[in-house]
Amino acid sequence: KDPKLAKKIAITAQQAATKGDQLTKQKKPDEAKVQYEAAVSAYTKALELGDDLALQYDLAIALDKLGKFANAAVHLRALAKAATVRPDVLKKAATKYTELATKIGTVTLAIKPEGTSIALNDAEIGKSPLAEPLLLMPGTYSFQLQADGFQLKTVELTVEAGSESERGIDLEPIKIVIDTRPPIDPAPPPPKPQPPSKLPLLIGAGATGGFLIATIVTGVLAKGKHDKFVDPETAPFDRELAAFDGKNFAKVSDVMLIGTVAAAGFTATWYFFKYRKGQAKLHETPRSSGNPDEPQRSMVVPWVSGDGTAGLTLRGGF
Repeated sequence: KDPKLAKKIAITAQQAATKGDQLTKQKKPDEAKVQYEAAVSAYTKALELGDDLALQYDLAIALDKLGKFANAAVHLRALAKAATVRPDVLKKAATKYTELATKIGTVTLAIKPEGTSIALNDAEIGKSPLAEPLLLMPGTYSFQLQADGFQLKTVELTVEAGSESERGIDLEPIKIVIDTRPPIDPAPPPPKPQPPSKLPLLIGAGATGGFLIATIVTGVLAKGKHDKFVDPETAPFDRELAAFDGKNFAKVSDVMLIGTVAAAGFTATWYFFKYRKGQAKLHETPRSSGNPDEPQRSMVVPWVSGDGTAGLTLRGGF
């Protein structure tokens, strides 16, 4: 607060208002408007710095001359509540307020719930309940009403000159929907491919090794019996026995050799056509599922032109 400076600014405001009146008489409305606006700014500043509430009346008169009747009425209403203002000023203010009341509309808003934020044309003006009715120029206004837990509501009101209206508005609570349905179990993931079994390979390799050893052993025994059979020093009886045993060992050796070949063939077949292919599928990159977001693999394909020229072309996308 600075009362001395406030008085100086008030004098400047009065001078601007007087000059505005002179320009109005001279029929220079644009220049008069500039002076009235300067007076409004100066009166407002003087009220902020000082304690002379009677300046509210002078400010209201300047606003009235600018055609801002609703703003002028707001200051006159505030002045009527001041206890330190001279009676003659209060009387003039009451008379002027009555005059302005015919040019504006009075709107009382009763909004539930209390504490609702009230915005006029997207500019917040307060929360419900408002301390005083709204003083508005004639026209259509859009009010935005918002409170926690309630749906945002927009209300349009049309104000007429000299009208007094009251509007009761209840906001609707936001509906809370609770889903009582049991959760849906997600589809189980596809089973992971199992690696091919090694058991047939182990059995085949073991059988091949066993047959091979038996082939070697029986072959060696058959060779020994043959050597004894052809030895001239071998007795006739022993020669016949060696011939008999040698033939049997040779037959067994042949059977073991066949078993070795069969076991080895089975093992090789299982390895190349079952085990290796199973391992390849296990590490194989899955093909495109048709998803446009899935990277596509490129491929090289042959081409042949109409003149017989041939070549390769790379097709695909990434």
